[in-house]
Amino acid sequence: MRRILQVVMVAAGILVMAEGAFAASGFEVGVRGAYWFPKLTGNAQTDATGDTRFDFKDTLGVGDENIPFGEAFLRLGSTTLRVGYTQFTFDGSKTLSDNVTFNGTTFPVSDNVISGLDMKMLDGEVQFDFLRPDVGLAGFNLGLILKVKYVDGKVELRSTLRTETKDFKAPVPMVGAAAGVGFLKDMVRVDARATGIAYSGNHLYDVDAYASFAPLPFVRIQGGYRYIDLKIDKDDTLASFKLSGPYLGAQLSF
Repeated sequence: MRRILQVVMVAAGILVMAEGAFAASGFEVGVRGAYWFPKLTGNAQTDATGDTRFDFKDTLGVGDENIPFGEAFLRLGSTTLRVGYTQFTFDGSKTLSDNVTFNGTTFPVSDNVISGLDMKMLDGEVQFDFLRPDVGLAGFNLGLILKVKYVDGKVELRSTLRTETKDFKAPVPMVGAAAGVGFLKDMVRVDARATGIAYSGNHLYDVDAYASFAPLPFVRIQGGYRYIDLKIDKDDTLASFKLSGPYLGAQLSF
């Protein structure tokens, strides 16, 4: 975690200083924010003896929630640095139709259980474009992404008589690709980024595809679709979930 925070602090400092320090072609600095409307599916289980795997929606009645996310970026020629942050909280309340044992504690049938899934995701990535030509009014890019996503999650179940909470944390290195095409000097663009990793039964995939339009200098309106698929066995907790859905956002850059 300390190393990731150091990377974020260095990148943020670069973003603050860079606007006045560079004016050459190929330089861009900015921020991007969006409001995401995903659907959640998933389940969890701890390694305690006798624990049951429960479904967030079917077992606990967890509902969908809208999620804001954002990132800051700095592009110097064919290299782009990004730091991003996503945080979400899903809550549920349901009377159990079966016993649920979580972290060694059994919540019996007919208990009304209030549940929560909290997650923070901090991203640090660098993108290297090995193709970035300009062809008149059009242009495109194709590149490689190296990324670290730090996942900090918590699952909680509570009723009138008992409460159990389980945390899990892990830095996850990822690799992927980025591609984009722009028209009318990038007034209209379509971009996509996909990163992922799979190891020892765990996996994490993050896909982001969006179209954008620049109605004013420095301002870009975006609409896209994001997909996150996580399965992680960490800190004696097995958590598996998917988030997918459209989003609307905007970008401010110089």
